[in-house]
Amino acid sequence: MLITLAYRVPRQDMDSLLGSITAYPLTADFEKAWADLPKRENQRQPRYSALATGLVAATGKPVKLFGERDLAEEEQSAGSRMLLLTSDAALDDRLRVAVRAWERHIRDGKKPPLLPGLLPAPEKARSFADFVRFRPGRVPLMPGWVFRTAEWQVMRQLAEVPLRIDDRAPVHLSMDTNGSLLAWEPGDLLANRAGSAFSMHKVTARLTTRVGVEDPVLCFDAQLSRISPQGDWAKNVWIERSEDDSPILKLPLRRRPDRETGEWRSHLDPAIAKIIEACQLSALDIPDELPRVPGAIRPQMASTRFHALGSGPGPRFMLRLHEHIMSTLPLLVPLPYEVDKRIRLAPRVTKYPLDGLPASAVGPSGFRKVTLACVYATPSGRDRMLAELEELAGQPVKPTSEEQTTHVNSRVNVVTRHRPELLAHETVNRAAFLRSLNLPSGDDHLVAAWLETEYHPDVPRPEIDAKPHLRRLLGHLGVPTQFLATEPTVLPPKTKPSSTETKKHSARAALRDLLRAAGVLDNRLLDSVIAGGRPHGLDRKALLVGIHARRQQTGTEGKPLVLTMVALYVDPDDLASCQVLVHSDRRQEWVRSAEGVADFHSGAVGTTRFGRTGEKTQLTRDVVEDRLGELLAMTPDGTPTVIFVDTQETRTIWPGLQNAQLNAGPLPGDKVRGGSADIAVVRLNTELSEVGRPVTRREKANMPSDPAKPAAPDRKVYRLPDADGRCWLFAGRSASIKAKGGDRGAFYTRWTLPDGLTSQLAVPWHSYTGKEIVVVSPGSWAPEQLASLTASLCEQAISWDDRTQMPVPLHLATVIDYDHPDYRVSGDENA
Repeated sequence: MLITLAYRVPRQDMDSLLGSITAYPLTADFEKAWADLPKRENQRQPRYSALATGLVAATGKPVKLFGERDLAEEEQSAGSRMLLLTSDAALDDRLRVAVRAWERHIRDGKKPPLLPGLLPAPEKARSFADFVRFRPGRVPLMPGWVFRTAEWQVMRQLAEVPLRIDDRAPVHLSMDTNGSLLAWEPGDLLANRAGSAFSMHKVTARLTTRVGVEDPVLCFDAQLSRISPQGDWAKNVWIERSEDDSPILKLPLRRRPDRETGEWRSHLDPAIAKIIEACQLSALDIPDELPRVPGAIRPQMASTRFHALGSGPGPRFMLRLHEHIMSTLPLLVPLPYEVDKRIRLAPRVTKYPLDGLPASAVGPSGFRKVTLACVYATPSGRDRMLAELEELAGQPVKPTSEEQTTHVNSRVNVVTRHRPELLAHETVNRAAFLRSLNLPSGDDHLVAAWLETEYHPDVPRPEIDAKPHLRRLLGHLGVPTQFLATEPTVLPPKTKPSSTETKKHSARAALRDLLRAAGVLDNRLLDSVIAGGRPHGLDRKALLVGIHARRQQTGTEGKPLVLTMVALYVDPDDLASCQVLVHSDRRQEWVRSAEGVADFHSGAVGTTRFGRTGEKTQLTRDVVEDRLGELLAMTPDGTPTVIFVDTQETRTIWPGLQNAQLNAGPLPGDKVRGGSADIAVVRLNTELSEVGRPVTRREKANMPSDPAKPAAPDRKVYRLPDADGRCWLFAGRSASIKAKGGDRGAFYTRWTLPDGLTSQLAVPWHSYTGKEIVVVSPGSWAPEQLASLTASLCEQAISWDDRTQMPVPLHLATVIDYDHPDYRVSGDENA
C-alpha cells in the first residue's frame, strides 16, 4: 500500500476536525458600495485581498473576503453577496475602524467611507459541516469559501503539538495568517556555511475532493521558504508581533527605489500604515537595514531566484510529517493506494539504438529528409555537438568543412556552420547574418538548427539574450531550434565549471529536444505502448491528442490564454506510419510538427480572444471542437481518439473535468463525439497540494532496513480502490533523487545531517512525486487500459532519460509553449 499526505475527513468527525468559523455575511448594499470604490491604475476594482490584508494586519488573525461565486446557494438566497470570514471569535471594534481607514486610503479622502456602516454583526459560530452536501457515489459539494478556509482549525491543532524529528529536539510549529505552519524558532532556521542565506520549513494544508471519495479530503505538503534578510527579490514578508499565541503576520511586501539615494527599500502597503495608526496599534515598519540573521521580520524570497541553500525538505521529513498528522489528528483517515497488478510498464530505454537512428524515425515528422544544422561559435561547442551526433548515428560524424554533408542515416544529414557573430549575445542586427547560414531548402526537406549559446547560471544575464531572438527569427524561416550552453571563458570567483558528465548530459538532452521539435521519433515510443505480451498494451491504431492551456501573466491588454494542441497518430506495427501534428494558429490548420513549432515560436504568445471565464470560455471550447473536427477528418474513419488534458489548466474551460461534475458537464470532444466518433478523455493532475504527495509504501519486499527511512515508490501504477475504477496515482522519484547521493533526504532531514555532509544543504532535496490519472470518459477503452497507456506515455520520454510529468502528446503541447521566446519563467532554455 502506498501512503500519501492525503486524508479523508469523515463526515461524522468534521466538526471535531475542522471546527467552526466566524462569518460576516455582506449584502447587495455592501457589494454596491464596493463597486463604487475608485478604480486602480489598471482600471479595475480593488481586489478583495487588499481589504483582507489590511484586516489581517489590524487584527492579527486570518481573514478572507469572498465574492458571490464562492458562496453557497442558500447564502445567496438569503441575500448574501459577499462574505467576510475570520478564524475564530468575532473581530473586535478594530474591524470597523480598520475598514474605515482602508476605504479612506482607497478614496484618497475624497468621499466619506460607505463600507463600515454596512458591516453586519457576526453570525454565531458557523460549522463547516453545515455547508457540505454529501452525495452517494460522488464527491461532496462545498462552496468556494469552505475550500479556502477549512484548514485553519486543523493547522491550529497540528501546531499545538511539537513535531518530532528523529533524535533532535522536537520542532515547535507556528501558524501564520495564511494558515501555514512555520518552523519559526531561531534554532530551526537553516543557514549556509557563510551565514548569508537562510531557509525555513513551511507546512501547508488544502481541503479538496477525490474522485470516488464521498467525504472531503485534506492534503498536506511541506516546502522550504527562502528568506531574504534584506528583502531583495521578496514579494511577501512574515512579521512576528509581540502578542502571545497570535499568528505570525504574512503580508505583501513592496520594493521601490528611494527617490534621494536610488537604493531599493522595502515597504508595506501604505494602506496598512493608515489602518495600524487608526487602530492605535504599534507601527508595522520595515527598517531600511534589517538584521543579518532573520528575526521577527523575515522577507520571503521569490522562489525562482538563485539561493545558496537547496530547495526541498526531503522525503524523510515528509514521513515524519505524516506520523505527526496521524498522532495529532487520529480522526483523519489516510487514502489507501494499492498496486494495480493489471498494469505492467515496459522497460525504459535511455540509450540510442546500437545500430543508429533508423531511417523510419523520420516518418513521424512528415518530411522526406531532415538536416540537422550545427551552428557553433567555439571549437568545444562543435566537438560536443558532433560527439553526440556520433552516438545518435552509431558511426563517425566528422564533416571536414562547411560544404560537406555527413549522413546519420539515409534520411538524416548533418551540416556545420561557424557563425560566432550570429550567436553572440551583444549582436544587435542578428537578422543580417541569417543569410550566411545558407541552409538547404525544399518543401519536403526539413532543417532543424542546433545552436551554441554562452550561458552559466552564476553569470548575470546579458542585456540582449540571443536565444529568444534566434528562436523567433528562425521560426519565421520554418526552422525549429534548440540550444547548447557553453560556459563563458571567465567565470565569477568560486564558481565551479561544469563537469564533463554534466556537459555530456546537456548535449544529449539538447539533441533529443531538437529531434522532438522536429517530430523525429525512434522505436522507444512504440515499444513502450504496444502490448508486447503485457496486458492492456496498445494493439490498434489510435489518435492521441494533447490539449495545453496556460494563462500568460505578462499581457498589457488583458491576460492572453495560450492554447496549443498536438496530435500523435500511432500505428503500433509501423514507426514510419506514425505522425506528429501540431495545430498552427498562423496557418489555421494542422501541420507537421516542425512547421507548427516554428510557426508558434515566430509569433506572439497567446491571444486575449480565448479565456477560462465568461463568453471567452465558450469561444475557447468552440475553437477546440473545430480543430478536433478537422483532425478527425484527416484520420481514417473509426480511429479511436484519446484526449489528454492537464486538470489545473483546463477544468474551468470544461466543467465536466471537475470532480464535482465529472463527465456531467462540457468535455473536450463533445461535438465530434456527437458525430459518433470514438473519444476518450483522460485528465492528469500533478499538483501535489491537491493530489497528496507520496510518502512511503507498506509492503513486505524491498523495504529499507531502517524503519524510520521512507520506502520509495516502486515503478508501478497505484489505484485508489474507492474511486469506482477510474482514478490512479503514478508515483515515482525524480531523476535527481535517483542520482548518486541524491537520496540524502531519505536518510536525514536538513536538521540532522552529520557534520561531514553539511555541504548537502546547498543541494536540492527532492521528495517523492506523483501524478493523478483520472479516466473521465473511457470511450471504447477499458479504464485500466487508458491508465496503462497514460503511464507508459509518461514513463518513456522521447527527449530525455527519465519520465515526464505528462504523457507524450500533452508533454509536446506543453514544451512548445515553454520554449516560446515570450514565455515568462526563471531559468534558461538550455538543455
